[in-house]
Amino acid sequence: MKRAMTDSAKAEKARLILDAALDLYKRGTFEEIKMSDIARAAKVSKGTMFYYYSTKETLFMEIMFLEYEKRFADFERLLLPVKSMTYAEFKRFFLKEMESILDLDSVLIRLIAIKSTVLEKNIDYETTLKVSLGLFRLLEKIVGLLTERVEGIEAEAYYELLQAQSAIMVGYANAASMPEAMQQVVTEHKMDGFRVDFAQNSLQAMAYYLDGVYARQQC
Repeated sequence: MKRAMTDSAKAEKARLILDAALDLYKRGTFEEIKMSDIARAAKVSKGTMFYYYSTKETLFMEIMFLEYEKRFADFERLLLPVKSMTYAEFKRFFLKEMESILDLDSVLIRLIAIKSTVLEKNIDYETTLKVSLGLFRLLEKIVGLLTERVEGIEAEAYYELLQAQSAIMVGYANAASMPEAMQQVVTEHKMDGFRVDFAQNSLQAMAYYLDGVYARQQC
């Protein structure tokens, strides 16, 4: 297949591959999907696939970044009409926005759950730099908007809160994704203490963390 030469054509081809991979991921797992499956779905050759994405991890890191872009665009849309917030109002706003993305089956949650253990193990420097800078710029914009609207919390604290939020979601996503055999054991032996409610536990932990950071800011 003849490779696209113009920048716009290259971007269109890369997006076609990403869309095909995303569609497969919505119906399968990272482990199940092969690069050849994505090439077939995107109707491109394997050579073209590897020209644009050297590894499967690189491709899915790109998808994860695009999911973050959508998430923070929604965050910004909700935040812009708000002129100012007390801490109590900010806490409600932050937890409500977080609740809106706490779907254990969503692409974003599934990808961030494997980001450090799977995706980052096989990506190159250029991809790492691109995704890291992209995520930082998204965070920087949200932090700037929050700093303008909420009194009593410094910008550094918002970076901490957003990183803690990601860590909390990853932790509870992994804890909630018990293998079938483990689920059977827990059910049969009534070990309810091992059960994890992903959304509820994540929101509760985040609420505690928010209060702790705010209390520290006031000292």
